[in-house]
Amino acid sequence: MGLLDKFNELKDMVTGVVEEAKGQAGEMAGDATDAAAAEYGDAAQQAGDAVQGAGDSVQDAQDGAQGAVEDFRNEHGL
Repeated sequence: MGLLDKFNELKDMVTGVVEEAKGQAGEMAGDATDAAAAEYGDAAQQAGDAVQGAGDSVQDAQDGAQGAVEDFRNEHGL
């Protein structure tokens, strides 16, 4: 086996290792992205729930205020 053959064999081994490392890095990046998206999704859902709860509270307060105004009008014949 000549020097050129050994060089090509070494080059192929290094290329294989690099390709495998790139593949693993891509998988790890994908896993990290998926995990971040899941965490972001959970946080977004919690924020949405909080906003919905606040909106419900505001609606309840408006309904209560409207009921109090109607009660006042009815009591005083307005």
